[in-house]
Amino acid sequence: MAKLGFGGYRISVKSQEHREALELAVEDGCEIIDTSSNYTDGDSERLIGEVLEKSNKNPLLISKVGYIQGTNLETLDDVLTEKIGDDLVVINEGLKHSIHPAFIEDQLKRSLERLGVESIDVYLLHNPEYYLKTEKSNKKEYYSRIEKAFVFLEKMVRDGKIKSYGISSNTFVDPKEDHESTDLQKIIELTQKNKLTGFKYIQFPLNLLELGALQRQFDGDHLIELAQKENIKTIINRPLNAFTEQGLLRLANYRVDKKLTDEYAEELFVENTKSLVELWEKNKEEGDEGLFEIPLFRQISTIWYKQNSTDAVDQIFYSHFFPFIASIWGSDLTKEESEPFYELFETAYSYVHKNMNKRADQFKQTAINQGLLFESEKNLECMAIEKYFSFGVDIVLVGMRKKTYVEKLKEYFTL
Repeated sequence: MAKLGFGGYRISVKSQEHREALELAVEDGCEIIDTSSNYTDGDSERLIGEVLEKSNKNPLLISKVGYIQGTNLETLDDVLTEKIGDDLVVINEGLKHSIHPAFIEDQLKRSLERLGVESIDVYLLHNPEYYLKTEKSNKKEYYSRIEKAFVFLEKMVRDGKIKSYGISSNTFVDPKEDHESTDLQKIIELTQKNKLTGFKYIQFPLNLLELGALQRQFDGDHLIELAQKENIKTIINRPLNAFTEQGLLRLANYRVDKKLTDEYAEELFVENTKSLVELWEKNKEEGDEGLFEIPLFRQISTIWYKQNSTDAVDQIFYSHFFPFIASIWGSDLTKEESEPFYELFETAYSYVHKNMNKRADQFKQTAINQGLLFESEKNLECMAIEKYFSFGVDIVLVGMRKKTYVEKLKEYFTL
């Protein structure tokens, strides 16, 4: 049965909003929760553990291993480093990677503790293709490392620490001949050679723009069809986030206030920066420019509400606008003094949703015109999820960090 799962990528035990969303999803029948040891530095697993401890529900738990970042860099002591040896992949100072059995054993123990369970249902090697990004990497060694990890994971199944295992790889969907690709057929062959029965899941990206999983590169079959033939369950991630040359395209519709017009934004900016203008005029010396004549301020005033991603808004405000305000103020702002500027910040997020809606609606119409989608009164995200299920995937993961997301998508928890 096809099901929608709760993606735990950016949830944290420190967020009440995330806690309430997860609690609602579990209560409303969500049967699958996906996380990883590195998501929010372990806080994703901690939140899931706390929520499930207070629930009588028993959803399928998926977690992953591989990344070494955050506090994991501190736990990578000399003993563990020596055990991993040359299998340690160093990407940069703040990111390393490993699927060596010694590291898996260490991480599995930590994940079990954070999740508060004795066994994890599905345990995945998390983007093992990081090894292939290194200068002297080769495919033979790549599959040898996966084979060694799988043999260890098979033992973990026998020991009852996990119930099944697999791989989450962004490169399952790439052409097989690419150096950084992960070839499912070769993974199947190594499991058959070693008589490994615990390999049951693969996870990969799929959305309406990134359709590599549907390329027929396995003797006429595409990735999903090959997995079906081998009784391997398929899990897709990023179903609503498509990366394009123009940036992120969110395949979803947001509720937005109708007052969010260009005129409203321009008036709000003038109104909410009055105190800043007054302070500038008060302190400027004779011959100095007016505040709106300063290039940085003038540029911010025209682009702050025109962004297509929250990351762009964060960049504008945290890297430029807020430091600029602090330099003019010359001291810490009081809560009351800060409120107009944070209102602009929050409003900019609302405009992001409006602008993303516009792009999503344009894509939706194009997809309908091309026959990828059919006319429907449903929101784009619902249309997309139903399309993925029609491809034959078993599990679609969606990040649902707010209760409103859960309420909108709960009909897909079990189909």
